[in-house]
Amino acid sequence: MKMLEGKIIKAVGGFFYVSHNGKTIPAKVRKKLSYNNTELTVGDNIGFCFDEYKKTVIETLTKRKNILTRPSVANVDIAVIVIAPIPQPDFVLVDKIILNCYIQNIQPLLVINKCDILQDNFINSVKAEYNDAVSRVLTVSAETGYNLESLKEALQGKTSVFCGQSAVGKTSLLNHFTQKAQRTGEISQKSGRGKHTTRHSQIFEAEKDTYIVDTPGFSLLELDGIKSSQLNLYYSDMVELQSKCKYHMCTHTTEPDCFVKSCVADGSFNKNRYERYLAIFEELKEAEKNKF
Repeated sequence: MKMLEGKIIKAVGGFFYVSHNGKTIPAKVRKKLSYNNTELTVGDNIGFCFDEYKKTVIETLTKRKNILTRPSVANVDIAVIVIAPIPQPDFVLVDKIILNCYIQNIQPLLVINKCDILQDNFINSVKAEYNDAVSRVLTVSAETGYNLESLKEALQGKTSVFCGQSAVGKTSLLNHFTQKAQRTGEISQKSGRGKHTTRHSQIFEAEKDTYIVDTPGFSLLELDGIKSSQLNLYYSDMVELQSKCKYHMCTHTTEPDCFVKSCVADGSFNKNRYERYLAIFEELKEAEKNKF
């Protein structure tokens, strides 16, 4: 039997849908397949063939580049972190997603949506904090279509996951690229927070070899793979300053003669970003203490 290559784009109740040559094919698994004890999931690149009944059967699983568990999706190239002026951005969440991107070998791309209702000071403030932390900061509007072509070019030939708070426009942006009608979120009038609208992980093929994942809820939140003493190593802008600190393994928290802290004091390192770094550092230390 001839072996063909495909990508799992949807998994429901143990049944899989495979993308191959622009077509979506329902498939079953002849035998249990796993990689590092993790069963097949959305995003897996697989080998399949047709059995004697012309049914699609998944036979092999290609080694994964990475796998996210919340949501479950494999082989992600880019994390599109979407924020907007409404609801109010949770920048600690943004920082945690960026940290996990570096752990998982994922390129973080920050997208500021709803620019049609934005003021310049909001955009400038976000760029000042994140230009050195992510590969790129893009300003777009899902409502008017502004600059969506630049975002499309950034996602070309990649598997991208859209993540961030609810009601920032993730699904509206996805609809632009995939023409897949989905319910978009509304802002809860009582809490000012978004309502979740996506119920399961699914990949949409925007065009050949370009896949976009819409995910339920938040993703890339857990920081299990980082020790507090190593947190600074995931901040590339801090790493560049590290050599000027008094101590080689300076954590930039309580050590004397810390060059990063002096940069915060003189304004050359963003104070807001540094304060969130301290909060995450303490969160990790507390988790380590409770672990033992």
